[in-house]
Amino acid sequence: MIKSVKAIIISNGKYLLQLRDNKKNIFFPNFWGLFGGQINKNESFLKAVKREVKEETNLKIKKATKIASVKYNIVDIKKKRYLIYFECKIYGSQKIILNEGRKYKFFSFKNIKKYNIIPMDFFAIHSHHYKTRGYNSYFR
Repeated sequence: MIKSVKAIIISNGKYLLQLRDNKKNIFFPNFWGLFGGQINKNESFLKAVKREVKEETNLKIKKATKIASVKYNIVDIKKKRYLIYFECKIYGSQKIILNEGRKYKFFSFKNIKKYNIIPMDFFAIHSHHYKTRGYNSYFR
């Protein structure tokens, strides 16, 4: 099973996303998505999200809270996947240094809908947005 993490980072009410490289060998090329990646052997999910965000953006996470997890498999791909989304708070005002992807941008929730977003990332952002506004799921 492939295990991975994604970080939901918000600043001034806007979500931080990266425009992924436009390469055939990458998952959802040329789509906007959250920062994150696979966990290393013997690495916890929490350590992985902190490492991935630091590697990809140079941001240091102060606090990460698990907000969603998804187990899935893609048709015609043998390995199953397990993905955990974290809401991440960063330390103070840090400068983003993009080390992966084509560019980054902060989006309001309203504007995210206008772009090509990785579908599962959109699900996580959508769920986070409404949960933080007091909406509760009917699926309890």
